[in-house]
Amino acid sequence: MSLRDKIIGLEEQAARDCTITVQIHGGKDREIYVENCRKIISCDDDFITLGIFGANVRVSGVPLILENFGVGGVKISGKITSVEFTEILENVDEK
Repeated sequence: MSLRDKIIGLEEQAARDCTITVQIHGGKDREIYVENCRKIISCDDDFITLGIFGANVRVSGVPLILENFGVGGVKISGKITSVEFTEILENVDEK
């Protein structure tokens, strides 16, 4: 097995292991934990967009607070009003 195949296998495993947990506590505040977050695409008080394996996650609410809770993990807290997932389709050139 080549190094490239091993890396692809690790990415596929990480995609299966990506976890998003939404916890609703008493009152209006909520928390979302996203493990295996690849990148923070955008962040402001009302919207946070994260890149995970194969998708983007967009969280909206007011005010949103983004915290790091470990390697590849983030916590978003605040009055969360919606969570949207957008699948990222990779371009494959056909020959």
